[in-house]
Amino acid sequence: MKSNEVTRSGNDISLEDTDIKLLAYSKHIPVVLVALIMMFWQLTTQVGDRSFLNRLDYIFYDWRLQLDAYFSSNEPGKDVVIIDIDEASILKEGRWPWSRIKIAALVERLREAEATVVAFDMVLSEAESVNLVPQYDRGLFTPEELVILERAAKSWRADDILAEQLTTLDSVLGFFLHTEISVQTGILSEPLGSPPPDHVLIEARGYTASLPDLEQASTGSGFVTTFPDADGVIRRTPLVMAVNEYIYPSLSLAAVMTYLLIDEVEQDFVQVGEVKALSQIRLTDEPAKTDALGRVLIPYQMGRGQFRYISAWRLLAGDLAPGELSGKLAFVGTSAIGLADLVSTPFETSFPGVEVHAVVAQSLLSGEFPYRPVWEPGALLVFQCVLLILLILLFSGRRPVVMVVSALIVTLVLVGANTMIWSQWHLEFPLVSTLMITQGVFGWYLVTGFIREYTTERRLRGMFAQYVPPEHISHMLDNPEQYSMEGESKELTVLFSDIRSFTTISEQLSASQLKKLLNIYFTPITEAIFQNDGTIDKYVGDMVMAFWGAPVADPLHHEKAVMTAIQMQAITRKISTDLTKEGLPHIRIGIGLNTGIMNVGDMGSEYRKAYTVLGDAVNLGSRLEGLTKFYGVDILVGEDTARGAESITFRFCDRLAVKGKDEAINAYEPIGEKAQLTQTILERLERYHEAIRLYRDRQWQQADELLLTLQLEEPDCRLYQLYRERIGELRERSLPDDWDGVYRHTTK
Repeated sequence: MKSNEVTRSGNDISLEDTDIKLLAYSKHIPVVLVALIMMFWQLTTQVGDRSFLNRLDYIFYDWRLQLDAYFSSNEPGKDVVIIDIDEASILKEGRWPWSRIKIAALVERLREAEATVVAFDMVLSEAESVNLVPQYDRGLFTPEELVILERAAKSWRADDILAEQLTTLDSVLGFFLHTEISVQTGILSEPLGSPPPDHVLIEARGYTASLPDLEQASTGSGFVTTFPDADGVIRRTPLVMAVNEYIYPSLSLAAVMTYLLIDEVEQDFVQVGEVKALSQIRLTDEPAKTDALGRVLIPYQMGRGQFRYISAWRLLAGDLAPGELSGKLAFVGTSAIGLADLVSTPFETSFPGVEVHAVVAQSLLSGEFPYRPVWEPGALLVFQCVLLILLILLFSGRRPVVMVVSALIVTLVLVGANTMIWSQWHLEFPLVSTLMITQGVFGWYLVTGFIREYTTERRLRGMFAQYVPPEHISHMLDNPEQYSMEGESKELTVLFSDIRSFTTISEQLSASQLKKLLNIYFTPITEAIFQNDGTIDKYVGDMVMAFWGAPVADPLHHEKAVMTAIQMQAITRKISTDLTKEGLPHIRIGIGLNTGIMNVGDMGSEYRKAYTVLGDAVNLGSRLEGLTKFYGVDILVGEDTARGAESITFRFCDRLAVKGKDEAINAYEPIGEKAQLTQTILERLERYHEAIRLYRDRQWQQADELLLTLQLEEPDCRLYQLYRERIGELRERSLPDDWDGVYRHTTK
């Protein structure tokens, strides 16, 4: 038969194993689809930085940087200093822009302080015109003096003075690159080479560069263009960009190349799909890892102050000692609020843009760049697929509390592992999509688990609430898969209880009085059964049927059943006293118990079913209840029940065979708990059992004398009289040699 075929027999339908497995697996399909959608979404974010997932990853990235900063020493950069055109410098030296002559003076002071390289985070793209004779000062000069001054002004150009100073020191100028507008102003420095045809570097259509004279006087130049992320925070910056099919360096890269006296850098492109992606730029032994677009993650260590700041006015005032900046790479920029060169970073919303270049330059020198590997998308996809399988195995079929704890542990492990990878190997992997997959799988199984648990609870309560005590229901709900209404065979103890002469009693009462009597009787009796972990099977008129050991397995089912029977007799005696006070009849009950293999489960018809027990052992329990009146005892139990109730002391009643059965059993009457019996009772039991031994040995005279003595001491015990009557009959009979003392009952 094919795996998708079914066989029908009557109203039963059985599926092949393959079909059953498919049904079991199908419950995981929705969560797998959701996870695959999340993985596809993560892959699409690689080409769109404005993705919602990326925005969430930015938050975690910033938190991780701040955590690193909190636990690290955060020592100032050793190789880089910042010459800061701050508020104090503008106050002392005049408003910005300053004359190129003053900029030239800055260069001269840096040379005197023995700075190795000066890099300008500014673009000197327009020529400066110098008016030596302001309009309001013309009245101070004669016409002849004015002519001389005008002639001197034409021959004295501030740009030339700056260009001359730039030649005295290794200097790097800045220029702008435009991705939208085709503007080409000034001249660019020598490019780093040409990119491969199928590259994906950021391309610029135009540029705004320094004046030709300044560019030619400088050692090099680099672009100062930066690109904030979608939330306006600068976390990455390109080291190189393409302009007119050539590659140009950033200001940081150009400054470090000049600092290290390097004219060329090695750029490693790798094939990713159909394009060539830049993977790293080699300046030192530790290459700078980049993304496919040529960007690096900026390794911020703190807010502003990661480098030594020197106020520009102090430098112009000559406050630095000769050689104080020996071997330093000096970046000239501004932190003044009004000059609009403040950017937002993971640490601050007003961070000097010049320090961004300084951070990148220092990292280029040390080779310490965090990076997101080119192979990250594929590795992340494989990891998420493996994680998805593990999550399904972890969450499927678990209880909600277990799932919550597991989800918390998995989340902490993922965050901890991601943070460790970042700290140890400076690898940056997106985490939000992985966490969303984890929480999505957890949420799915949590909701379905609650639904399943609610459904299971309703099913179990609906099935068993009328049969078992509430404590059993709670225990069953802890392991619902272990319980069902399906039939099974197991050893149980069954109890039958009946009100004696109930027909006579019912004839004396009206319907309302009878209902009142039964309610008064059944309520505490049922409570006693439940308190001893019994299961109510049924009420039939005045009869109560209960059993122990199912649906919740109980190794003490023998003992609990006997203790319940003893309590039921005590309860009945109290109830009987109360009933007589209300004018209702006195009642007595007989109880029969038996232990054996029984069939237990939900049995009945399609119209009505009941959770009950069936089998010969059950029938024997009912017969024992019927024989209690014959033996004059309140409780009669089978030998397996007596054997299992080790804490109870029993009195042997008879070796008997019930009607319709050839097999004989020993029947016993429970006397009480061993620890509570007096020495008198124990001594009397010992003499009684000695009399039974004499009886079986056919020593009629000795047995009868001993039983007579016991009868005089305990005249209410019918057993003594019953055995004396038997002895009287057996003395007159000729017994076979194999006589076993079994009394065979001919009525139920």
